[in-house]
Amino acid sequence: MHSFKRAVSLLIPAILTVTLTACSGAKPSLMAEPPKDAAFRPALKKELSTLSVPIEASTDDLGRVLNQAIRRDLYKGSTGTRGLSVDVLRNGPIAVSAADNFLYFTIPITMSMSYGMFETPAVSLKMKFKATARITPDWKLSTEIYYVGLSDLLAEEVGIGPLSIKPRKIAEGITQPVQKLLSDMVSRKINEAFPLKTEIAKVWFAAQKPVLLDKNYNAWLTITPREVMLSPLSAQNNRVRVSVGITSFAEMVVGPQPASPPPVPLPNLKLVNSFERNFRIALNADLFYKDLRAIASPLLLNKEFTSDGKTVILRDLDLYGNGDRVVVKVATNGSLDGVFYLTGKPRFDPQTKALSVEDVDFDMQTESLLLQSAAWFLHGTIRSTIQEKLNMDLAQRLEDSRALAQKAIAQVQLADHLLLRGNIKTLKVGDVLVQKDRISVQVYTEGETGIVFQ
Repeated sequence: MHSFKRAVSLLIPAILTVTLTACSGAKPSLMAEPPKDAAFRPALKKELSTLSVPIEASTDDLGRVLNQAIRRDLYKGSTGTRGLSVDVLRNGPIAVSAADNFLYFTIPITMSMSYGMFETPAVSLKMKFKATARITPDWKLSTEIYYVGLSDLLAEEVGIGPLSIKPRKIAEGITQPVQKLLSDMVSRKINEAFPLKTEIAKVWFAAQKPVLLDKNYNAWLTITPREVMLSPLSAQNNRVRVSVGITSFAEMVVGPQPASPPPVPLPNLKLVNSFERNFRIALNADLFYKDLRAIASPLLLNKEFTSDGKTVILRDLDLYGNGDRVVVKVATNGSLDGVFYLTGKPRFDPQTKALSVEDVDFDMQTESLLLQSAAWFLHGTIRSTIQEKLNMDLAQRLEDSRALAQKAIAQVQLADHLLLRGNIKTLKVGDVLVQKDRISVQVYTEGETGIVFQ
């Protein structure tokens, strides 16, 4: 019995030694925990753009309106001289011109004066006025008209019965009633001829409905207007211009017709000195991880990676989004069997038009596990190789989108008698958004647009 116990006591250390030796030679098998879930940013950032709505009229148009509206009898009544009356008649078409942000009005008239039974012959002359015009916050055009003189020389002094009068002084004395008549009539008739609020409301509400740009691609233009801006009225080269800008978010969507949002009411008019005239259309390119995996897998799977004399083979690869990063899940065998996680940030290069995953590194939980059991794996080439292979060339896709936008926006029917015409000049990078199953890249086509009223 004593001999048996002694034999057992000698055998146990031997077994432990063999077991420990076997364990020290076994390759490790590690299963890392996936990164903790992080919240996603809900949507791509949006960039405002300006839809330009030029409204203009020629001075011929204004003259036509005024000549139809202003009566022939301009003034009949007393003067500053007791007992002396004057009769002023329009004697031809009113001439309108525009320069240096002023409107100029020239009214041909005849003027006759009477004193009791005495009367002078009618004298033909022209009265000249100039006007400034502005748009008020209530969408109305307001004018201020000033008398600037007579275009014809008058006799310094004439006699009428027992009186000796100065015709120029008499003519200039009756400019105030003519000026008031002209001022009221100009403001009223221009507002009737050019109802600014009505015209802008047409654009505002028409722009909120999705517009089919291209049937073949099923491409839609969606515009979300935000505010209306108005720069000062311009009067130059015999044309009067009002520049209206509608700030908005514009996006081109490919697929089924987007739902029309509840209509946004026309906001108050915002008066500004100037506004940016560029119009941007967002173009979203969705890159699904399954497509990126299909590109990277032939370049990475079943490839050997060595470090410190040890070799691992990459047997599986998967990608998904988490917060603002892309998670790369890899499975290896060889000197190290296991599942590990790396993360990286997507980056779009506007020069090469390529999407890549940068700053690829082991997730903290994976790194902690490897430090305990296989630190050599942290220093291998797997990180840099994965980063090198995770990229996708978007140049052709973006060029196709730009060409589609250019073709589509050349002339868009927003509503009856309302056209949107534009010209795309450049393509700019917008935002990159990580989602669970894809990366969304947003770029903008940028150019100029204008609304045409037909």
